[in-house]
Amino acid sequence: MGEWRSHEKLRTMGALLAVCLNLNIDPPDLVKPADSAVLEAWVDPHAPMEVPTPEELALQTANNGGAGQRSAARERTPIKLIGENLQRQFEHIQRHARYRTLLDCAMEDLRKQCLQFRRGAKEERLLFYYNGHGVPRPTASGDIWVFNKQFTQYIPVSAMDLMSWIGTPGVYVWDCSNAMNVVHAFEKNAKARDVEIARIRHVAENAGAKLPLTKIGPETLAQFNLNLTTLLASQAPPTAQNQQHQQHQQHQQQGQPPHGAAAVNPALVNLALLPPMHHEDIHFAATQASELLPTNPELPADLFTACLTTPIKAALRFWVIRNPRNSKVTLDMCEKLPGSVQERRTPFGELNWIFTSITDTIAWSTLPRELFRRLFRHDVVVASLYRNFMLADRIMRFYGVHPQCRPEIPPTHKHPLWDSLDLEIDMCLQQLPRLLKEEERRKQREDRVRRSEQERVARAASRRGQPEHRQSPLHGISPMDFEGPPRINLEIAGTFKASRGRTRVRAGLSAYESDEDDVGSGNDSDGVDVASDLGADAGVTGYISSTYFSNQLYAFEVWLQHAATVVSQFVSDHGPDQIPRSLSTEPPPDLDPPDELPAVLQVLLSQQYRLRALILLYRFMNLGPWAVNLAMAVGIFPYMSKLLASTTAEIREILILVWARLIAVDQALHPELMKNDGMEYFVAYLANNIQMQYEPVSEKVRLCDTVSAASAFTLTMLCKDMPAVQQA
Repeated sequence: MGEWRSHEKLRTMGALLAVCLNLNIDPPDLVKPADSAVLEAWVDPHAPMEVPTPEELALQTANNGGAGQRSAARERTPIKLIGENLQRQFEHIQRHARYRTLLDCAMEDLRKQCLQFRRGAKEERLLFYYNGHGVPRPTASGDIWVFNKQFTQYIPVSAMDLMSWIGTPGVYVWDCSNAMNVVHAFEKNAKARDVEIARIRHVAENAGAKLPLTKIGPETLAQFNLNLTTLLASQAPPTAQNQQHQQHQQHQQQGQPPHGAAAVNPALVNLALLPPMHHEDIHFAATQASELLPTNPELPADLFTACLTTPIKAALRFWVIRNPRNSKVTLDMCEKLPGSVQERRTPFGELNWIFTSITDTIAWSTLPRELFRRLFRHDVVVASLYRNFMLADRIMRFYGVHPQCRPEIPPTHKHPLWDSLDLEIDMCLQQLPRLLKEEERRKQREDRVRRSEQERVARAASRRGQPEHRQSPLHGISPMDFEGPPRINLEIAGTFKASRGRTRVRAGLSAYESDEDDVGSGNDSDGVDVASDLGADAGVTGYISSTYFSNQLYAFEVWLQHAATVVSQFVSDHGPDQIPRSLSTEPPPDLDPPDELPAVLQVLLSQQYRLRALILLYRFMNLGPWAVNLAMAVGIFPYMSKLLASTTAEIREILILVWARLIAVDQALHPELMKNDGMEYFVAYLANNIQMQYEPVSEKVRLCDTVSAASAFTLTMLCKDMPAVQQA
């Protein structure tokens, strides 16, 4: 089997968002045109601020410990609104991380927060985001700019300082002009640090000081200093050796550490105990070293950030700008696209689902397997940022800007699958005017019904001579119940009956996060989102869903028919005893791996396609061990593991067959399966389906026997060489 597991799983546990905008004041090295981009985090800082509603003012007053409404309203400034929106955008990527937004921060505050977050994250990954639109561009040496405490000067912060504050590993997002200057400085300092660590290790080994496996204490450090002093003194010239020895004795008598090179910084020694990890640092830069950010007024000023955190909104705006002849849809209408990322049956949620599938497929078909696994199956934040970076690369190249990332990936802006995304956006936006009109009519009907009900309650209260405040008994019922024909009432009654019949919850397929938590853009398990479709998405009335995933399954089925022919011909040509060993990990030479595998994994999230996708996956894995290897490489394991907790009866048989195939090829899955009590799934099936057989045997019974045999085989493999499991 090929290597698909993550030996070192790092999760992004915290994020620092440093925003240096200095609104209404241009930096000294940039004069913006009169008509330029202004949106930051999709907020126009020059637009009049919305007046908070009484409910919002009451909530703010309560949070301020009883302060007046005037102070609560005064705190609603453009820079704070931008910071709140920016944090929400990053929370859509990883909601479980700890966030801190630093608005027009001073260098002291930046240092304090970086050190504090690193202490909390320990050895996990930190995200550092920098927006430098209101300060000078990074210098050629890689210094970025922040402010002093009095907010009167620009203060440079070197890459070396940031590296020491944030530590490693880290994810860095640089949204500024000349952004690659910072990345180059980080890479240069990281190499210099590795050289210094190697030098300390070499000196320590030659000195005979064996570095412990854990952090060293004061006593060990003193002995290390003594040994290192002896070594350096022995290597010094004769004339200086005696002098150094005398100084060393004097320092020892005075209780001081050895002088000069003999005094080893404890931080450096502790650093030497760590392996070089600068290769785990990840950078996303908006521009090359000599490029400026685009200033098109139709684009957001933080276009790079918009693509990384809100890819669907950025893709919609890009499509509308490139298709000006389509007068039915405007940029303002795109902001009102119904739905959310969590609701896959809505237009917005379905587009996000399709976008995740397309970008995963582009990466799967472009990147080497090891790089794909590292970037797209380790950490949900890294996987989401790389998916969205490919969109940023495509959009910003259209305006002459070339975003960069480290580790670097091949250019993907010309991949043919982007045309599929454009087609899906086109088909969705064609429905948008009609959907917005229907939504407006629905709200108007609800408002009329609400007002009439409030008037009726007020009249009833006035007749009794006393005010009455109670919730309308019609709360939550659509106004169509009253204005529509009687048949609508019957449909609503049928909906209530149907909802009562679907109260059973399918456990175990809730969203889970990276490492064993999320499989993809939203999420956290090995970089893949395994959030299941629990049927809670209400959808949008009148919306015609896309056929993208249905088409992908059909294309995969066509590929399977072709692959079966190629594999059969290959086996017949070589004979069963002369098949090359490489066939266990790679397909036959005349057969390319299927590009549809990432899309097939995505449709496992939907109950609508789940059964069909599992059947096709089983057919695919029957082609040989190489097919199982590819399925594991693309990230099938988190999906299969979570599906074992499902109580859906229709997928039980095919799921057991898929697992039997996985266990037969990759026996290293045994401990992974035992972690989640997966053995109980197969035991339960055997307990409920073993029975005496009588003639004639139906096809249903034959299938039951096959699945029972697969369950027994899986249990046998799990118990092999594991006495504890056998006793259980």
